[in-house]
Amino acid sequence: MRRVILSVVAGLLMTTGVFAQTRDYITIKGKVNFPPNKEHQEKFPFALKDKPSKDGHIFQKIELKADSTYEIKVPNNKPGLYSLDVYAWDRITFWVGNDDLKIDFRGEDTARVKIKNPPFVFIESEGKENQLINMLNWENYQNYQNTIAIGKRQYMASQSKDTAMTRSLTDMMMQQYDNMEVRAKWYVRTFKNDPQVVYALGWVSPRRSKDFILEYVNPLIVKYPWLKEAQEVKDGIIKAEEAAKKTVDGAKFINITQLDPNGKKINLYDYLKGKKYVLVDFWASWCGPCRAENPHVLKVYNKYKAKGFDVFAISLDDSKDRWVKAIKDDNMPWAQVSDLKGWKNEAAQYYNITAIPMNYLLDANGNIVAKNLRGDNLEKEIAKLLDK
Repeated sequence: MRRVILSVVAGLLMTTGVFAQTRDYITIKGKVNFPPNKEHQEKFPFALKDKPSKDGHIFQKIELKADSTYEIKVPNNKPGLYSLDVYAWDRITFWVGNDDLKIDFRGEDTARVKIKNPPFVFIESEGKENQLINMLNWENYQNYQNTIAIGKRQYMASQSKDTAMTRSLTDMMMQQYDNMEVRAKWYVRTFKNDPQVVYALGWVSPRRSKDFILEYVNPLIVKYPWLKEAQEVKDGIIKAEEAAKKTVDGAKFINITQLDPNGKKINLYDYLKGKKYVLVDFWASWCGPCRAENPHVLKVYNKYKAKGFDVFAISLDDSKDRWVKAIKDDNMPWAQVSDLKGWKNEAAQYYNITAIPMNYLLDANGNIVAKNLRGDNLEKEIAKLLDK
């Protein structure tokens, strides 16, 4: 009887997420079906990172075997989120606990016309520790495909000057942005007792949903004091509140000096001179929703440039080649700058930019007039200010 009771208790401990660690490491193996060339691999290595991909530090570089397979051992002295960055083509966040994992990747996009549209990556294991991540990633993949499809139709509608269709598609695009957070909240409620729920909380905006996040993250911090990701989620609320104070209407936007694609320094305050309104636009070549917004920005730019409207774009790219190609492909004639640090771009860090596209409309003095203007909302705001 005593042996049975102990077995039941041990099972309960495992299912409630206490995770009594019995192994020194877990094994992750898989294959990269289309590895890029050696030059690209040296510039953008296959790397294990100690955090979700957008802000992690390289924990270990990974070398492929001759048959393009790999196998690594990840220390599991403490459960938590890690990520794999596969030559800047594929990225996946996963949970390190008790389960060995198998993760295959596409690798380089082999299509004739390459676009930043990563495939869905499935985390295969015998256990369920990565179940939440797999399901939420599938939701995001579907949402992203819908966003790209809507963006393409938006571009076609704008080219044919079909304003009614453009307006309808813009509304659909906005619904896609909001829909992903709604789905993430459902997963938070469903998996609220599991430590992996911190991954879902990362999809919820700390600016819009502060109370919701605190409702679920505070119990996690008490229940799993070792779960550093939970405290980081809570810290994110503080950062969001500080950033919100910096971006209230009328606040002075910081001066920014970064390099354009030709290596020339461009200063935001200098760029403001002689203009009435400038849109500071945070974007990246790999961001599908950003690329879908670019035709709208271009339309407004062409319509109101002569009246004093301009754009100052800050890219969150880490690849100059992709950044430059996207500028050319999307026909963006306005100022483009970047420090090529990805999400660690200094301006993005200052304003705690955690999702793009994001923009701020400034007046001639650098004061914030409006923010997060997308689709028709951008044109309506500019028309209100300049069509007088």
